[in-house]
Amino acid sequence: MLCGLTYNQVMTALPDRRPAMDILIPAAMTFLVMLAFTTSSNAQTQTVWQGHSWKITNGGMAGVAPGSPGNVSVDSNGYLHLSIKKDGETWTAAELFTVDGLGFGTFQWLVEGKVWEMDPVTVLGLFPYGPVHGIGKDATNEIDIEFSQWNNTCACNADFTVYPTVARDHGKSSYELNFKVDQGTTLTTARMVWSSSSIVFTLMSGDQPIGTTANVLKTATYTPSEAADIPQQPIPVGINLWAFKAVPATNQSVIIRSFQYVPRAATNHD
Repeated sequence: MLCGLTYNQVMTALPDRRPAMDILIPAAMTFLVMLAFTTSSNAQTQTVWQGHSWKITNGGMAGVAPGSPGNVSVDSNGYLHLSIKKDGETWTAAELFTVDGLGFGTFQWLVEGKVWEMDPVTVLGLFPYGPVHGIGKDATNEIDIEFSQWNNTCACNADFTVYPTVARDHGKSSYELNFKVDQGTTLTTARMVWSSSSIVFTLMSGDQPIGTTANVLKTATYTPSEAADIPQQPIPVGINLWAFKAVPATNQSVIIRSFQYVPRAATNHD
């Protein structure tokens, strides 16, 4: 993320809703009813998409708008829809994570939408992220492809970022590249190839099959001197659409047509 910001450093604080002592008993009864509803609701905020089970965020997430399961849907074509939208006076965003952890291999998303020209506060994140499942602390075990202008704080509309296996001072990333793409289209292939010793990021125009590299918009390879500067164990994959520091001027939406993961061949030891 931009300027060394980690996922948890942009989490929205939740309000304190503890009941007063004089209404403790009725509040406790209400809590039990709410707990039963929440358990049922949480069971409904998981979905299966592209061969993986995903848990949809309901509440606090990165940015200034909480996640809402209502902003995540899959259409009849199997395309995933994410949105940031206003309902009355309330803004909500979208986020989901795989239940399973995915290790070294090729990760690829096919994105439909004007990701190069979104509202300046909007961020689309495609990112393996371990801490959501207790794998490392924040500022560790994270690999990002993000589309954003970061509220016009950089001359960019996308970035590649890597966080190490062990936290550095002040949540510093081990690698970060912010850049601007001038000729991006409304269909973008985003790919990362992750091994124990390197990560290759590639953005391409159009629908490019795994194994094919064409119409490259941006590519970069990160090869650190120490393996610990790259996540080294399987971690969940997240997809989110969120609002950085302020809400957008209008509702925002992006479609993820597909997500593919091809594990690194077992014969390759890295």
